[in-house]
Amino acid sequence: MSERQKPKGKKTVANITDQEHDWANQALAEYEQKNYKSCLEYLQRIENVRPGDPKVLLNKAIVEFYKNGLCTADKFQKSFIDVCKRVELNLELLDSLEDVENCIYYYNYAVFLYHLKHYTKALAMINKVFEFIESLEESLAHKVCLLIVQLHIDTKKHAEALKLINYIESQFVSTGYTTNILTGNVDRAGHLANEKKKKENKANLDAATDAFRVSLIQYRVRSLMELNLFDECSHQLNTIREKQDSITMFLTGKLEYLRGNHKEALSTLKEIPMKDDFKGTGECSSVLINNNVACLYHYANKPTLAFTSIYKAIVQHQKNITDVTKPNQAEGILSGQPLHIIGASIKTELMFNLGISLLHARKPEEAFDCLIEAVQIYYMNPRLWLRLAECCIMTHKKSNDRDFDVKKPFIEGVVGSGKHRKIILKSQLFADTKYSREAVSASIPMPSLEFGSLCVRNAVLLLQGNTIDCSPSHKPINIPDRNYLFDCIQSAGAYIALCLGDPVVALKYSRKLLKSEKINKVHKFLGHLYAAEALVLLDKPNEAIDMLKESNALDDIEPEIQEQLIIEGWKPDKQKSAKAVLYYNLAVVLTLRGDLDKAGELLKQIWLSKIVDVSVPVHVVILALYIHLRLGQKEIAITLIKQNCPQAK
Repeated sequence: MSERQKPKGKKTVANITDQEHDWANQALAEYEQKNYKSCLEYLQRIENVRPGDPKVLLNKAIVEFYKNGLCTADKFQKSFIDVCKRVELNLELLDSLEDVENCIYYYNYAVFLYHLKHYTKALAMINKVFEFIESLEESLAHKVCLLIVQLHIDTKKHAEALKLINYIESQFVSTGYTTNILTGNVDRAGHLANEKKKKENKANLDAATDAFRVSLIQYRVRSLMELNLFDECSHQLNTIREKQDSITMFLTGKLEYLRGNHKEALSTLKEIPMKDDFKGTGECSSVLINNNVACLYHYANKPTLAFTSIYKAIVQHQKNITDVTKPNQAEGILSGQPLHIIGASIKTELMFNLGISLLHARKPEEAFDCLIEAVQIYYMNPRLWLRLAECCIMTHKKSNDRDFDVKKPFIEGVVGSGKHRKIILKSQLFADTKYSREAVSASIPMPSLEFGSLCVRNAVLLLQGNTIDCSPSHKPINIPDRNYLFDCIQSAGAYIALCLGDPVVALKYSRKLLKSEKINKVHKFLGHLYAAEALVLLDKPNEAIDMLKESNALDDIEPEIQEQLIIEGWKPDKQKSAKAVLYYNLAVVLTLRGDLDKAGELLKQIWLSKIVDVSVPVHVVILALYIHLRLGQKEIAITLIKQNCPQAK
């Protein structure tokens, strides 16, 4: 019952009567048949004869836990700790484990902690049990091996997990002698058992060893994937290709996904059978498949389809949780759900994926609500904080198409008639470009620029650490990814600071961005623009001009970045358009410095580029009007108004 061990007391086996032995066997049989009520009756008989026996009390606690549908975790934990005290075991002090007979207590409690997702504590406990691995009974030894590997993977120790798998295979799978030891085919003196006994155990040996071997290979593939060793993954999967169970198929699909073979990955996912046993296993294949399909749609630049698929997964997952949840018991906060369901909830991971899909579907407010729920668990992920900042930025400005709409009306109104007719130009092109005067706290989780600035600061601090937690994403952040992530964070920080009217902070972010190693052309271009704007706000026009002159205006932009800009629909998306933006910013600074003639020449170049279908900022017209009026060129100004303001005709 406690890992298939028969109830035994402190007495030696010789002191157990035949009657007690029969009751123990009958109790075990009832337990395996899931007749927990009958099993408890036999255990009660044994307890009446052997009161206070810790093994009997342990088995009773486990059977009662199963009888209650594993929904009384608090009560079981209390009973388990009481039993450990009877055998003078302190689960908090791992050094107190000195007898192999007590390994069962530590293993069971490590399983308990694993289901509660206390992985670090569970790993420390199972590491202690693993020291006695060669002395453990076969089924328990296998379970200890699988649990310790699982915990190494859950704690991101993939290289150590691989070493552990190699050791386990060499000791318990590869050699016939050690396999015979595990299955009881060797007596205590080390001599082989008789041939008759070997034949009797052969069928069980083959099935148990093969299942154990397949599980180890699957764990090896998971670890290799995290280390980006895809060729070795493929080789390992080929060794168990004939099994084709759902785990192997999921691993095959993920491998194709990581390699960028999205069509092959989708084809593999469609072949996985929909066998949902959430109540029994804590896993639902339809939820996993819909989630994975959503990831494939996301990388195929189909955010709406990704959103639809991940939403189906969330609805199904919530239904599964509701179906197995009972009213909260009086025993404690862990009661109400089966133990394996408590740690099986993947709602946070699903909400993370949903938030990313919504963000790419240009629904930042909805994406923010999803991601803010995910950040409560994965608050150590700098990439997640950046996504929240991007939600705040997109809520502030979803698109900049209007900045390049040359048909934008510039006239506020017209008064008078005839020669007394006057045209009133707008004092501001867009009504929402002023700094907000509302006192908004940065600590309030809402898609505001103030909270976005806090998100950026959190991302910066986390990225400066030695280790980066990329959960719930399993893809590790390597050096190139880290550099790119750094550039994204700095550029987002500079933009938000400028929008909030804080040029000092904006300049700080921009300069750090420009000092970044292997910065791409887009980030370098933005860094110069943001730094120049900050310098203008700080009344340093000469430095701003020097900063703009250093920009390359997206010369020889990388093809993949060019494609991304076009897909995102953000301008400037071409080199000539970027040069127009750069010249406009330079013209603004020259105007502020009083060099109106130079500024006018730059605007002429921008206007000529418009003829060859180049997107230019709409602000060019207003700036040109200002310069011509300042230079006394009234007729040119009137012509500009007639050409660009139909209502003035």
